[in-house]
Amino acid sequence: MLNETIDVLIPVYNCEKYLSLCLDSLISQTYKNLRIVLVDDGSTDASIEILKQYSKKYSNIEFYQKQNEASISKTRNFLLEKIKSKYFSFFDSDDYAKPTYFETLINNLKNYNADVSICGKIRHKENKKVSFKKFNQKHNEIILFNKQECLAEMLSSNLFNGTVYSKLFKSELLLNSKFDPKIHYGEDLDFCFKIMQNANKFVFTKKKLYHYIIRKNSIVTSKFNEKKLTCINCYDNIINKIQDNAELLTAAKSMQGLIAIELLYYTWRDKYKNKQIKSNLKNIIKHSIPFIKKNKRLSKLYRCTPAVWWLTKFM
Repeated sequence: MLNETIDVLIPVYNCEKYLSLCLDSLISQTYKNLRIVLVDDGSTDASIEILKQYSKKYSNIEFYQKQNEASISKTRNFLLEKIKSKYFSFFDSDDYAKPTYFETLINNLKNYNADVSICGKIRHKENKKVSFKKFNQKHNEIILFNKQECLAEMLSSNLFNGTVYSKLFKSELLLNSKFDPKIHYGEDLDFCFKIMQNANKFVFTKKKLYHYIIRKNSIVTSKFNEKKLTCINCYDNIINKIQDNAELLTAAKSMQGLIAIELLYYTWRDKYKNKQIKSNLKNIIKHSIPFIKKNKRLSKLYRCTPAVWWLTKFM
């Protein structure tokens, strides 16, 4: 068994309903050398009391408190400053993982001499029980990527996407990289793109070891607001950096168009009236269609998007 410490970084805000399940799944990991670092971002529920109980009971759990700044990026930057170990991983306080999650990630990283280790994840609603066994019976495949391949996969959200969870990083990749507080939706992708450019070898297992819970009133499921448009800005930042890389440009442009379609749908669903914003999103979608058709890494569902382009004219 490897004995290197992994720093597990967890931002917490009003997660009393899910926090114990999250922490229990970490305590029960088969890989025991975890330093679990949590920061409460001004919770108004019982999250603090739960954190006090667990930190008192388990010596490898430590937590901090800070004033709420309405920015997950600032909270994650606070956690980055607490890294002490050779490896780090982010974990969401309303999610949980299979007991072999960290053992698999670090064993793959070491065995394949990689800089970043990634696994599959299961997304489901909060009250739905899902069996890991069901999803992992035919997913034992290990895939190795170089930098170009990994960035193309991540930007295309094919085998994996740009979220910070379900990944284990070498801390040396940081090189003072931070989350951008100006990005409120898609800040994960912005951060991952920065530090993955500092890596050379990536290992991915198709095993779905991480449970991502889709809950009500999260940033993903909440009503449309203009902060969500910063995801478009995130892609703009990336696109500006990869103008000379045709494959990555195709991946980024195609996904920016797909995100614009999602955001346009939210404006329609939530009866958002700003015509200029809708017009801007439609323009992005229009110019992304050739890239969506060209991006072979996209799922079949995503590549069908041009066929429903006409629907956006009614939104």
